[in-house]
Amino acid sequence: MDNLYTPEEVSAMIRSGAPLVLAGDLGVLSQLPKGNWIGGTTPFFILYPDRRITSYDKIFVHSLPDFVKKVTVQEYDADTIQNIYSDAPKNGLTVLLIPFGCETCNCFALNATSYEGFAVSPLVGWVTGRPLDSIMTEPSFATSGISGEVHSDRALAMHIELPEDKYAELHIFNPYKQGKGDDIRFDRTGMVLKDAYINGVKRNFAAYLRETGFDESLPFVANYAGAMINVVCCGIGEEEVYVSAPVFPSTDYRVAEIDRNITEPTLIDENIIFSTTCIGNFIQPDICTQYLKKMNGPVVYGEIAYQLLNQTTIYVTIGDTLKTELK
Repeated sequence: MDNLYTPEEVSAMIRSGAPLVLAGDLGVLSQLPKGNWIGGTTPFFILYPDRRITSYDKIFVHSLPDFVKKVTVQEYDADTIQNIYSDAPKNGLTVLLIPFGCETCNCFALNATSYEGFAVSPLVGWVTGRPLDSIMTEPSFATSGISGEVHSDRALAMHIELPEDKYAELHIFNPYKQGKGDDIRFDRTGMVLKDAYINGVKRNFAAYLRETGFDESLPFVANYAGAMINVVCCGIGEEEVYVSAPVFPSTDYRVAEIDRNITEPTLIDENIIFSTTCIGNFIQPDICTQYLKKMNGPVVYGEIAYQLLNQTTIYVTIGDTLKTELK
């Protein structure tokens, strides 16, 4: 199974009228005709079985089933992203693509859980990216097949309505758990971190991480009633630490360790219509070979599963609604 196609092949799919969610370098996405699609930039992909691919000349295609009732593409900025849930279909799902580091992304990351209708319907997607050596200095993009426009500061959503006899289910797979190290707590919500309470003692967080030899390939993990939620470190400055998802106060974080007892997910299935994983997993061979060898999907700089997540794998399945006959 291989979902990577040339721009010519994808152009033919678009001209057929098929609704598509695309991932690829801006150079190839820019070659596509207008149509019923959205795209986000990344040159990284994981393909079954256990193939880590970097490609600047092909496009990953998420195609939607024929039974989809309706597809609507909308764009959002920092002021309107709060409407993402209220705009969602009553039965279906929404795919959201947001450029890395833009104001719209920051607003969503910090506030999604407070939006009207939060988590009422499945919201999935990714933070768009670019090569590792330029992600912090150059913009990434979301592209609209409807308008033909390319955005570095706005999000694009595809609202997908399903028939009554189908339903979408969002799945989250996280191979990490909290390690056995220090408890880390913050006194405010944020993505630029200066001070932290280490086992209750206030410290400069950047200095603490340097002193302890922090492994930047590992996320910080919070335990939310049994759900392990990751936060990835993007960089350690002189006085500040930069993370790609917000931390929240009154929450204990620890440096992660790999959960060796977790079961590899089944990521190759005809009912799966969308999947993506984090660049932090892509650069760790052990994660790919142990947990992601059955995956097909783009590799991104943040996964959207109701809210912004880090260093996880997300996927969506479509199931049949069970009907009970009254006698």
